[in-house]
Amino acid sequence: MSSERFQPDDLSSLALLNRADVRLLSPELERELLVELDECRKLLLTEYARRRKIQGGAAIEELDIQNVVRDMQAEKDDHEPSRSLVRRYTECRTRLAMGNLRLVAHVARRYRDRGLSTADLLQEGFCGLLTAIDRYDVANTTRLASYAVWWIRQALQRAVAAGVYPVRLNPRHLQKLAASSVNAQDGAPKSKAGRSKTAEATLKQIHLATRPAVSLNAVFGDSNGSSLLDSLCYPPDEETDNLDIDQRVDTLIQHLKPREQTVLRLRFGLDGRESQSLSQVSQVLDVSKERVRQIQDAALNKLRALASPDLAYCEAAR
Repeated sequence: MSSERFQPDDLSSLALLNRADVRLLSPELERELLVELDECRKLLLTEYARRRKIQGGAAIEELDIQNVVRDMQAEKDDHEPSRSLVRRYTECRTRLAMGNLRLVAHVARRYRDRGLSTADLLQEGFCGLLTAIDRYDVANTTRLASYAVWWIRQALQRAVAAGVYPVRLNPRHLQKLAASSVNAQDGAPKSKAGRSKTAEATLKQIHLATRPAVSLNAVFGDSNGSSLLDSLCYPPDEETDNLDIDQRVDTLIQHLKPREQTVLRLRFGLDGRESQSLSQVSQVLDVSKERVRQIQDAALNKLRALASPDLAYCEAAR
């Protein structure tokens, strides 16, 4: 696969795809390696079951071959036949994997621009390929590539869903997103008329859920270079000052009598109310305007006496 169709974003990915051992295997050679791999797998499982005293063919088949390989590599005894089997299995597995690495690159093309680098996509897809090689049944007549495509896609879909999007998507939704992206890149998007309203709404929700995250420090606009965080800050500085004044005034008013508090709150429009005239307050309290003025003056004098440093706040409230 040429580097123009799959553009790696770092030199390591490009170097990996251009390695000498990354070349397609002939059907005959691939079949020989698969047969040898299957033979080594059976011998390793049998030897491991004998050492662990595992009985029953079904129990042996359920063993994970990679766990078996790791356990046998970690053993301290120098049993050469077992170590030779492990080496043969690893070598066959590696040759099969490197021979199908370009298949991983081909499948990974559908998952570009999802927040994962090319190196990460190749790595995750390569893990899926290794899983397919370990699970491949030599009795199958299909090529390894046909069997491995599903495992590679599953590994890539899990990696993208787990590491990129803030909303976890299931494989079915990821497949719809990948198909939509490929159609858009090819310049031949599906007609909306060919999709039902439900399918169109689902696809729209998937695209909304997979929108890239925006940094709060991202600079927008071309005037003062302010960031998104600056626009989201609440309250602004002047509103913060107003809140501070309101809190101070409210603290001082708590020391007054209930009627004095009511007069001040009505006269000066505290607590978000509109300020009222002496006449309006007198009607609310059912007293004369002069009496309201007297209560107001007495309350203000008390406030000045309670905290002279806060006089400016009281005057501001007036």
